Amino acid sequence: MKLPVNEFAFFLRGQARKNLKLLVLYCFFLFLMVMTYAALFTVLMESLEGRHYSFFTGVYWTIITMSTLGYGDYVFSTDPGHIFSALVTLSGVVFMLILLPFGMVSLFLAPWIEQRLRYRPKTQLHTDYSDHVIIFGYDSITRALTRKLISHHTPYVIVTSDQDEAIQLEEEGLHVVFGRPTNVTFLKNIQVANARHVVANLSDPLNTNICLTIRSFCDTPIATMVDEPERTDLLRLAGANRAIPLKRILGSYLASRATTLGAMAHILDAFGKLLIAEMPVKSTPFVGQTLAEAKIRQQTGLAVIGLWERGTFTIPEAGSVLSPLALMVLAGTREQLHALEEITDEKDKTDLVMVLGHGRIGCSAARYLERRSIPFVIIDRTNNLECMDHITVIGDATSRHLLMESGIEDAKGLIVTTNDDSTNIFLTLASRRQRPHMRIVARSNQEENVDQLYAAGADFVISNASVGANILNNVLEGKETIFLTEGIDVFRAPLPSTLVGLSIAESQIRPKTGCSIVALELPESIDPIVSPPPETILVEGMGLILIGSPEEEENFGHKFRKNS
Repeated sequence: MKLPVNEFAFFLRGQARKNLKLLVLYCFFLFLMVMTYAALFTVLMESLEGRHYSFFTGVYWTIITMSTLGYGDYVFSTDPGHIFSALVTLSGVVFMLILLPFGMVSLFLAPWIEQRLRYRPKTQLHTDYSDHVIIFGYDSITRALTRKLISHHTPYVIVTSDQDEAIQLEEEGLHVVFGRPTNVTFLKNIQVANARHVVANLSDPLNTNICLTIRSFCDTPIATMVDEPERTDLLRLAGANRAIPLKRILGSYLASRATTLGAMAHILDAFGKLLIAEMPVKSTPFVGQTLAEAKIRQQTGLAVIGLWERGTFTIPEAGSVLSPLALMVLAGTREQLHALEEITDEKDKTDLVMVLGHGRIGCSAARYLERRSIPFVIIDRTNNLECMDHITVIGDATSRHLLMESGIEDAKGLIVTTNDDSTNIFLTLASRRQRPHMRIVARSNQEENVDQLYAAGADFVISNASVGANILNNVLEGKETIFLTEGIDVFRAPLPSTLVGLSIAESQIRPKTGCSIVALELPESIDPIVSPPPETILVEGMGLILIGSPEEEENFGHKFRKNS
């Protein structure tokens, strides 16, 4: 038997939710009718019968008259009063006893019964269906991935074994099939053999079973998320082409952004020889200089294509000041990055990082810092029995006294990575107030809390959903690296036919979409043109490498990809 709350949820989504608005409007109409009749009742009783009654008595009389109960305790004795009473009764019969129940049945009860009796979720795909992405397990990560697939016009299907979830996802406009993910017949019916890629995002045992089942009849590429990093090899042994230990990746990336020990470039993405990387401005000779004064391109050949500071990404200009809190987003070759690292080879020997939270992600962050000989302090309420390599300060990290005793006054960086976003927001706000210039990197478990963490004072926020979706998307596209920074997308797109022959300035790509061109790939050239000038002419067969937010990438897809 289904839970009543699941059945009630039907009336709060899809067409039923729209119908609910109509019901509210109709009830408001009935309310106005009752109020009007109640007011007329008091006036007519006094003018026709010489009796005075309160307005609330009028409301009572109107309701029992419209509902045809007619107790008879308040009645008219004159003909005009009788006519008024008949009008109220007829109004009640039509609007309260006929139209209201009819509307409830036709708009709510009948669709619900029909859905429960007749709904049959799709259990297979047409035999011609191919080149699609099959997703097992729908959560915040695959939800973000699905949005990317839709914006890229990539066919996909979400597999679920829960009929209620199938109904809800279909009502959201998503492509869903219903069935057991480990059933060979079902997998063949959804054309796994013809799929572009399979994404397994269930538990490690289920993912293993899915991999083994698929490998029994086809070699379609499989990417799986891994809960426990040590199980990565098992999933690969089961047949996964890529097993992604997301929590370990998140921990390493949080740690890499929390420390300023040496200004080293962190590669975000690669397009052949072209690398997209980031580097902290702090601990470089460029702090406080404008981009023109820094002469980074003249010295190394690298192009500074963006500046990232406390949740804000900007396209720099010659007069942009390089703040010590900012990250430079760079485009160039590996040799050019090494040249920049030689210029910025200044290490802060007093670096100390605080890690608040010693779960799987906190443990991964600590291991990253440990490998680079960066001192750190971990604070958590309890010991992590699965990560006994580090000494933990046991206590409540929300206690200012504990933070002071643990050495927060000497810390250069802080990693906030508890499992509760409200706690992360509180810790970020309290730490920012205590140490205004400390670098704070926070983890967001839910995408909707990213903005709140930035508002609380975080320099960088990394959300599980966005990072996981970016990694999976890059795996599907076969990129050399699989990680993009939170809030920035660097992506490749063919030149739309409508832009052939125009200059970059004339194309209006940035004003129309917000995306900026990082580089141009020429049809017969290995080396791309990095940061091309606005007067560069776009020729047929050219490829674009662009940078922008996920929303701006989606705008580009809507405005240009359909015309390419």
